[in-house]
Amino acid sequence: MLLLVSADYRSRIEAWLERLSDSDHREALASDLAEDLPSGDFRSEGRVNEASVLHFEAPKSPEKISRNWIRKKSKKEISKTAFVFSGGGNKGAAQVGMLKGLLKEGIIPDLIVGCSVGSLNGAAFALNPSENGIMKLEELWISLSGDVVFPKGKFYGAWRFAEKRESVFPISGLQQIIEDYVGIHSFGDLKIPLKVVAASVEKGEEVIIDEGTLVSALLASAALPGIFPPIFMDGQHLIDGGVLNDAPISVAIASGIKNIYLLSCSTVEPQRHNFSRPIEAMLYAFGLSVSSRLRRELGSLPAEIEVTVIEYPGPYGLDWRDFSQSKKMIDLGEQLVVEYFSNK
Repeated sequence: MLLLVSADYRSRIEAWLERLSDSDHREALASDLAEDLPSGDFRSEGRVNEASVLHFEAPKSPEKISRNWIRKKSKKEISKTAFVFSGGGNKGAAQVGMLKGLLKEGIIPDLIVGCSVGSLNGAAFALNPSENGIMKLEELWISLSGDVVFPKGKFYGAWRFAEKRESVFPISGLQQIIEDYVGIHSFGDLKIPLKVVAASVEKGEEVIIDEGTLVSALLASAALPGIFPPIFMDGQHLIDGGVLNDAPISVAIASGIKNIYLLSCSTVEPQRHNFSRPIEAMLYAFGLSVSSRLRRELGSLPAEIEVTVIEYPGPYGLDWRDFSQSKKMIDLGEQLVVEYFSNK
């Protein structure tokens, strides 16, 4: 069973509920949460490396705001579905396994929303939403290496992080990977509609890309500031969409989607880490910002919206340039989804 329910978890949920600004909303939600969760210390079985599947749902009645955990609904009640792919760098391999599990259940989305590496996975699935398509995506992930994605060049060292330049790494490695995979395809060639999330440097706001060539959009969405240079599109410089909206369920909701599966490479609740390098602390701080926004959005879902969060944060201590664990993460991502549906 993959449901994260325990006295300790309830206290942590209540802690972040206390941080919600709307006091009426907070009280109603906290009260409903206490009713929905079992009493005592119920500890879930079968957790996969701190991974989990959580189900968030707002009620039909606007007078009552609730959060219900893993409640099965008939197919007749379910409206259009979206797969939302978060960012996550090399941990994005887990999303391939999640896709395999969802496809086994016969779940095909009406819309795909992707951010950063999630936009690449989402675009690949949108081009070929089949077992064969996922198999090819799995092969791509298993073939990747840090030297290919982050080409070091002739001269490389820690000093490059302080050097006066646009980014530590050129984006040529990532560009070659994307071009080899999606070719000259455009959004119009996709079998499932796709929205890619990037961020504008000049405007400081989200940019939703759903037309034009795929390569440029995917590069822009994955251009992590400092690591890769920005991508110039439509008169502005675009960077990694995760800077503003790493888990863009809001984009799916704005598109009229009622049933959302979030394929997340992080967790709703932040996890403590020991840092051995400054960059690890920086990336962790970025992750705190991401999870904070996600918790606020999940805690205030519009009525009729259901979100199932499939979360797998990857192996503890995994270096952001290490792709050697891709196969393991794919398998665990699939196992997570299969076990979730087998226990529904």
